[in-house]
Amino acid sequence: MRSFKITFAFLLLLASVAIAGLTYIQSHIAGISTGILLVIVNAAYAFDHRHALFGIEGPDSPERSSVQTVALRHGHIVAMRHDGDS
Repeated sequence: MRSFKITFAFLLLLASVAIAGLTYIQSHIAGISTGILLVIVNAAYAFDHRHALFGIEGPDSPERSSVQTVALRHGHIVAMRHDGDS
């Protein structure tokens, strides 16, 4: 699945460059506007699939970050105080 997403991202990038380039030949302003729009589309795709594309650990990894650990401890303390425990 990772290779499919990487291939799709590459094809999306090539298609975006081709569309923006062909539009730029017809009208410079329209080509620039199309290019900016397609950069936003490509950035959104890359951000959405960053775990598969760049090999970053997924959100379901067994190791917790320090922020998650602190949040869980805080939630446990708040729940204990809500129940009347001290």
